[in-house]
Amino acid sequence: MKYYLKEEFLHDNNVKNAGNKARNDVEEIVKREGYQALVLSVDNWYNMSIIKAQIHKAKSFSQSLNRLNKGDELLIQFPMLHHSFFTTLLVKKARKRGVKIQFIIHDLDALRFMNSQAARLKHRIRMRIQESGLLGVADGIIAHNPIMKSVLVDKGVDADKIISLGIFDYLIPNFQDKTGLTKNKPIIVAGNLAQEKAGYLYSIPEEPAYNLYGVGFDESRALTNETYFGSFLPDELPSALEGGFGLVWDGDSAETCSGVFGEYLRYNNSHKASLYLASGFPLVVWKQSALSHFVLENGCGIAVESLHDLKATIDNLSDTNYQDLVENAKCVGKGIRDGHYLITALNNLKS
Repeated sequence: MKYYLKEEFLHDNNVKNAGNKARNDVEEIVKREGYQALVLSVDNWYNMSIIKAQIHKAKSFSQSLNRLNKGDELLIQFPMLHHSFFTTLLVKKARKRGVKIQFIIHDLDALRFMNSQAARLKHRIRMRIQESGLLGVADGIIAHNPIMKSVLVDKGVDADKIISLGIFDYLIPNFQDKTGLTKNKPIIVAGNLAQEKAGYLYSIPEEPAYNLYGVGFDESRALTNETYFGSFLPDELPSALEGGFGLVWDGDSAETCSGVFGEYLRYNNSHKASLYLASGFPLVVWKQSALSHFVLENGCGIAVESLHDLKATIDNLSDTNYQDLVENAKCVGKGIRDGHYLITALNNLKS
């Protein structure tokens, strides 16, 4: 049997919110593929002492794993929500019983904080235990892209165990196709607009115009070429988006992607890229981002070194070239809405 780990808190096991759209979509896609839920349900360990919380999470995970039999496969979304210092040991024990353990990576903090001193010692220890230790004992891993895969290999993970996802899927109920897109419409920025992640929004050039959607934006600092539309639930956001391109950019500078979040784009696939493509918009990405390889290979967007180059880059696009980007974006977007990329990665994992 094939299972996916469904992590819950006892007090809100049916809650869905914007923060776990990516995880919810993974669950929905694998359920369609015949995977069964293996529930890991815990009490609110945030209110427990460190030791009690560790023991509680480990005991709950152990009880879940014990329901699996030889030959069963378990897909775990990484990082685990209810990880403990005993998780790697418990996974090893399950594998000794003949259970295959596979991971799909959402985030790797070791890469996010690779060039930063921002992570506290306690967090660095947890990263080493959870990321290096746990991923090292997996039977299979779905990484974001070849660059993330190469970093994992450098950390000692067997290359044959790792499959590149390509891009995250993004399910859109009641999808409606976008029509009448032109290259001169505003640039879309969606997601977390807070200073620490999107500080560049307060220093962008006067052109092109930008349409903003999300939380954390300081409207008192809005520039004259920015229009803020507020925040939306993930399933409602695609129909609200209006513009010509979707921008994937992080950090406090319009010159380049910088800081913890900006540098992380060198390794990860931003989930907002999937939102834009699934909604039918071509992308603007940082030329040094891992995602730029996917975008250029699939002809579904443009890559720039700096947002100061963006207007000229768009001006130099012919209308025909822009419509080619739109058609390619819609083609990729359909695959994203259908769960194509996760299904393909799961099929390519060694059984």
